[in-house]
Amino acid sequence: MKIRLIILLVLAIFCGCSGGTGGTGGRTSLDEYNEVFKRVQELERIVETADWSVFSAEELKEMHSIGKDLYYDYNPIEMAPEHLNACEVLKARVKNLREQIVSKSAECIENFEVTAFDFSDNLIEASQTYPVYLQKGETLNVVAISQQSFTLKISNANSRSVLNTFAGKTSVEHSMEIKNTAIYLVEIVPTKAQYLDLSVKYKIADVSRLSSPTPVVTEQVECAKGDFGAKGVSGILMHQCFDEPRKFTLRGQLKATFSGSSKALVAVQVPTGATDILYSMRIATSERDRSSDGDFHENLASSYKKVKFLGLPLYEKEKNGNVNLFSKLLDDNRPLRDEDAYCNMYVFRNQAQAKQFQDGTKSASVLSYDVDYSTLGTQSCNGRIPVKGLKTIYLAFENERVRYTNYLWVEVEAVVPKTEYFTTKYSIVQ
Repeated sequence: MKIRLIILLVLAIFCGCSGGTGGTGGRTSLDEYNEVFKRVQELERIVETADWSVFSAEELKEMHSIGKDLYYDYNPIEMAPEHLNACEVLKARVKNLREQIVSKSAECIENFEVTAFDFSDNLIEASQTYPVYLQKGETLNVVAISQQSFTLKISNANSRSVLNTFAGKTSVEHSMEIKNTAIYLVEIVPTKAQYLDLSVKYKIADVSRLSSPTPVVTEQVECAKGDFGAKGVSGILMHQCFDEPRKFTLRGQLKATFSGSSKALVAVQVPTGATDILYSMRIATSERDRSSDGDFHENLASSYKKVKFLGLPLYEKEKNGNVNLFSKLLDDNRPLRDEDAYCNMYVFRNQAQAKQFQDGTKSASVLSYDVDYSTLGTQSCNGRIPVKGLKTIYLAFENERVRYTNYLWVEVEAVVPKTEYFTTKYSIVQ
C-alpha cells in the first residue's frame, strides 16, 4: 500500500475520535485519548519516513489541505490534573504534526513541475505552437532538441509580444520567471520535416495551481497582414459577372423553324487575375421566376464564410486539377431541378467558333468546343470552368427537344485568388 494511503487511513481513524479533527471540545474519555495518542505516534513516524518526492500533484495538494485542517482539542472541565497535562502535551504534538505536514508538502510544491507538454521523436513539418497559461511568479522551463536546426520563440499571447527567440538551434534549454499572468506561446519553426523532442513545464507559486495545466482554447480569426501571429492562407475573391441572371428562351426544334431560336449564347467577361468561373444554370419548362434566382453570388459568399469558420483548407488544388473549395461551394448551392427540362451546354474558348454556333452556320458537333466542361442533355446544374488565361469565355445552349420550350436562368461568378490572413486567438476556460 502506498505511504499516502496509509497516512489517509490513519487520519481517517484519527478524525473519527471526538477529540481529533472535527472535534469541537466535547469531553474526552481515557479510551479516546489513548486512541488519538496511538494514532499520533503512528502518523509522526509515517510523516518522518515517507518519501514525499514520489507524491503526485494531486496527492501533494490533498496532503497540504489535510495538514492545514489537522487539530486536536479537549474539554478541561472536571478533568484530573494529570489528564489535563497529558491532553495539553498531545495537543502540542498534533499542532507540531500539522506544521510538519504543511511544511513538507509546501517544500515539495515549491520544487514540483507541472507538465504542459512532453513528447519525444515527434515529426513536425510546419510551424507548431504550444500554448500554456502561467501566473505571475511561476517559472517556465523549456527544453527542445532536434537533429536539424529550428527556431524557437516564446511569446506573450495577451500582450502580443515576442519575449525570446532562439534561431538556428538544434538544442534549446531555457528557463524564465513569469512577470505577468497570461497565456504564453512556445513556437517551433522547423527548417524542414524533422523529429523533435520537446518539454514544456513550469514551477508554480501557489498551491491552488498544483493540478493539471489550465486548458487553453484556440480560435482562428481573420486579421491583417502585419498583425501578431498572422499567417497567410490562399483564399479567393468572387466577382459577379452579370448584374442579374441572364434569362434565355430556347424554343423547341419545331417551333424554332417558324419563330425564335432553339439556341442561345452568352459571353462571359473574365476579370483580370481570375483562374476559374463558377456557374449556376436553372432549366425549367415554365418561364416563371423563382425567389432563389439571382442569389448565387450571396449564397456562394455565405458558404465561403462557413468554410473559413470551420477552418477548412481554402484554395488548395488536388493533383487531378479539381478544387476542394469549389466542390464544397457548388455542392451547397445546387439549383432547383425540373425533371422534364434539359438542354445541351457548350463551352467555347474561341470567338469565331462561338459566332458560327450563334449564327447557325455550323452545328456544335463540327465546332471546336471544350469537351471537358460541356454537357449534353443536362438538367439544372452548376459547375466550374477553368479560365486558362482567357479574357472571354462563351457559354452556348441548345434545346434539342422537338416540341417543348425550355427556359434558362444563368448566373456566373469569377474567382480571383487572394491571400487571406488569420491569427489564433487564445483564451482559458474560466
